[in-house]
Amino acid sequence: MIGERLDWARDEGLATDKRHLPDPAQGIWARERRDAHEAIVRDLYEESASAPCERQAIMAGGLGGAGKSTVLDRYTDVDRSKYLTINPDGIKEEMAKRGLIPKLEGPSPMEASDLVHEESSHIAYMLADRALEDGKNVIWDITMSRPASTVQRLDALDEAGYSIRGVFVDIGIDVAVQRADARHRQGHEDYRSGIGFGGRLVPPEVIRAQADPDWGSVNRRTFEQVKSRLSEWAVYDNNGAVPQVVQASQDWHPEEEW
Repeated sequence: MIGERLDWARDEGLATDKRHLPDPAQGIWARERRDAHEAIVRDLYEESASAPCERQAIMAGGLGGAGKSTVLDRYTDVDRSKYLTINPDGIKEEMAKRGLIPKLEGPSPMEASDLVHEESSHIAYMLADRALEDGKNVIWDITMSRPASTVQRLDALDEAGYSIRGVFVDIGIDVAVQRADARHRQGHEDYRSGIGFGGRLVPPEVIRAQADPDWGSVNRRTFEQVKSRLSEWAVYDNNGAVPQVVQASQDWHPEEEW
């Protein structure tokens, strides 16, 4: 079982924040990891060199597998070339490409990517810090599962003088479980065929733990708590075949080019 292998790895201290962060209080990683972090940030930043510095931001939230990229690409007029996308899961892929995820017998690199969770988040914040310093347009692609980290990102954008739009893509917990399983299976099949680094495993119990009796998910609850800080926003229901706007601010204009 993959979960058992990951539990063993954590017990053995193989999570990278245990192996390569000798001074957690200061947040100082080992030199070779710092070099890798800087290389990832540099390369991702250069890939979005054409994104202008207009201090525009989009906060995209929703459970894993909700379809945030699909909604942004097909149901708004967001021009991705005008933004640097910051996605901790995408950074895990970058880490897999560079052999930075601990190798375990059995699991693929992305199945073992939970062992770099703290490190990938650290790199995402490094990338965001560089972007905000320049005023580069950014898309924060996150789950919004933790209110504190969502507020922290909003605070940083506010302090840097950004205008912030918001998109939340809502799906039910059971739908999220099904889609997470499908993505994992597809990624694993591709990996077995020599394509990619495997599918990221999100155990059903982890997703179900995000259920909320009032809002369906703690992720949606977080969005409801912070939406007043956004210049405009919308909630898309993506449980069916086509995403539908079910709630939006009065000034929501998805047809205008972003």
